[in-house]
Amino acid sequence: MARLIQIFLVVCFLGSTHAARSTRWCVTSTDEEIKCNELKAQMKTAIEGNNTLSKLLPQEFECIRSYDVFTCMEMIESDQADLINLDSGLGYFAGRQHNMMPIMAESYATAPVASQRPTYYAVAMVKVGEDVKMEELNKKTVCFSGIGMGAGWVYPVGTLLKQNYISVVSCNSIVKAVSIAFSEMCLPGALTSFYNPFGNNPTSVCKLCTGQNEEFCTTSDRYGGYDGAFKCVADGNGQITFLRHDTIELMTSPEYNNNKTGTGYSADNFRLLCPDGSQVAVTEYATCNFGEVAANVMMTSAVREQDVVKGYKDFLLTLQELFGPEGRLKSNFQLFKSEVQYPTDLFRQTLTRRNLLFSDTTKRLQDMGQETYYSWVGEKFSSYLNEMNRCPSEVIRWCVVSMAEKLKCEDMIMAFKAKELQPEMDCLYGGNTSNCMEMIWRGDADLINLDAGDIYIAGRRYGLVPLAAEDYGDMKMKFKVVAAARKTDKSTTLFNMKGKRSCQPGIGRGDGWIIPLNIYIETEQFLPSDCTIFRNIGELFSRSCIPGALDLEYNPKGRPINLCEGCAAGGYRKCQRNSEEQYYGATGSFRCLVENGGDVAFVRHLTVRDNTDGRNHAIWARNRRSDDYELLCKDGRRLNVDRFNECHLGEVPSNAIVTSASKSAAQKEIMWNVLNYGQQFFSSDIDGDFHMFDSGLWYSDLIFNDAAVRLMKISDHKQNYRDWLGESFIAQIENLHRYTCVNPDSASALSPSLTSLALATFGTLLLAFL
Repeated sequence: MARLIQIFLVVCFLGSTHAARSTRWCVTSTDEEIKCNELKAQMKTAIEGNNTLSKLLPQEFECIRSYDVFTCMEMIESDQADLINLDSGLGYFAGRQHNMMPIMAESYATAPVASQRPTYYAVAMVKVGEDVKMEELNKKTVCFSGIGMGAGWVYPVGTLLKQNYISVVSCNSIVKAVSIAFSEMCLPGALTSFYNPFGNNPTSVCKLCTGQNEEFCTTSDRYGGYDGAFKCVADGNGQITFLRHDTIELMTSPEYNNNKTGTGYSADNFRLLCPDGSQVAVTEYATCNFGEVAANVMMTSAVREQDVVKGYKDFLLTLQELFGPEGRLKSNFQLFKSEVQYPTDLFRQTLTRRNLLFSDTTKRLQDMGQETYYSWVGEKFSSYLNEMNRCPSEVIRWCVVSMAEKLKCEDMIMAFKAKELQPEMDCLYGGNTSNCMEMIWRGDADLINLDAGDIYIAGRRYGLVPLAAEDYGDMKMKFKVVAAARKTDKSTTLFNMKGKRSCQPGIGRGDGWIIPLNIYIETEQFLPSDCTIFRNIGELFSRSCIPGALDLEYNPKGRPINLCEGCAAGGYRKCQRNSEEQYYGATGSFRCLVENGGDVAFVRHLTVRDNTDGRNHAIWARNRRSDDYELLCKDGRRLNVDRFNECHLGEVPSNAIVTSASKSAAQKEIMWNVLNYGQQFFSSDIDGDFHMFDSGLWYSDLIFNDAAVRLMKISDHKQNYRDWLGESFIAQIENLHRYTCVNPDSASALSPSLTSLALATFGTLLLAFL
């Protein structure tokens, strides 16, 4: 009696779980949708008058149509669908990229085998008489079942890579490598955003595909899937295909051939191609194969509650009990068989696709227990993935100038790894931009993102070259420098700076030094002479915040101290030329103005807008309105902050990522590609866990400027500092040389004392523990 009560409570619990939400099965073809709708109708019939089944089967069941499995993954991740059956290779992708988990697996044996997971073999098939030499694959056409599939992609391609029949010439470009290894192909899914983020995969990857409209070259293509890839070769469109071993048996079985589809495939017409190049009968798959692949899996979102997941499992097992090979309603509907027609289809279409909803060779389903997508595929699968992620480059080392940048850089490394981007990256702490430039010049680091003023030093002193530049939304790779003041401070103009307080992004920078100083000189705020510029600024303003202005590298005498009195950081952080000083950079300079640290702030043309009207959620920027500030123009006017096109002080080339001039063109291309791939995933400031162009609430402009929206490659002919910066901007830099008395070609004053460096290092380490 107690046992019956327990069962009743479990049934009631499952019923309440299903009643709470509908169960949505994602299907990827018209044929699969028809079978799914038939399943829905059969479930409804089975539930009628059966109170027990009404508790076990979902009251609301939907067939959600998509055109490929990758869209289904996105829909399940965003809670627009719940279930899908996936090849184990695609299951790995779904788990890795879309936070999905496996719950049930297909088994191809009638009875379970103790401690043995269900598998099938990955094989290559050709027509009888097809002469195939492994070293001449580039002359052959190939039909793949779909990109990412275990038996149809990962195992065969991994093997060919390991045997050096496919060569990897660039990182993150396995599709291009495979397209070179064969002449033409149908590779369903090769145009999806993950595998083709730049839209430049060669057209040859889809040349043999025959899908119509949205289905073309997707996993729903007529030649997609294992049955489709078989037909691609059987119909004479391709010469080689990679399949599950049981696909050949299925497609040549009398049951499949004696139907309304009109096909007539015979196993005698095909041979298996072994990894060593030999050919054997299709029945010899146990000795002629590319590996043993884990069975297909049913998957759902990894964020589903445990009771919901249990409900899915019980639902699937109930379907098996009803419509499986031994099910009591199997005469009405067969779960593991793809029929030619289904009664619920009003158009009585003749279906030609196999493996609808489940593999047709499935005998039963088994609970996967604690298996994850990673453990299910096994070590062999992972080793082949490593082959496919092979990269002809060493680790790329990014040089950072503060501990906050290092922490973001480490987050970037982990985010790139999660997307399996190659080559891997490392973060090196340089302490300041000059040390980083020298590290890159010496070959101890590879990349750093620099302001235009620093690019001049990097190019002239160390021969570094700009590789890629930030774009701020207009694709010009430039920004305008503006002077912002509070709207209520009507007396301040560019012509009466005497006694005022200035906020400047940083010494040596285009926005924080080169343009402002030339404006001071142009407007005759002072008339500098040799080596007097620092004293002149100190006398002009009552106090300033110009981060780095007392560093001996830029200001050998380290005076006057009022150049840093307006800065807000405390202790060793005060007036540092990096993000440790909260008034550093264009955003920091505007914050200096907002917090009444100065009367005028020299910033970039988008800075005011980016930090007002709710666009910046940091505490200091909350409740700030853009119309509380105005721009100071060179003609004496004050204009709205959006009128920067007619009220700016000068134009500066955008920040650019620089590297050593000794890098080859191939090395530069590899570095650009990993950054370009990275921004395809992480350029958004909203979606995802990592944002390349956002620094959070406590810092700004870490590694990249927060105002950037993308990185753009700099054309080859402009990959030198003079052509990138332009003669006009360089003239403004060189106009200041005799006033600062710092030799731009000398590195003698670069390195801080050992005491200073130790203090800075101690400070950054202390920050890491706070």
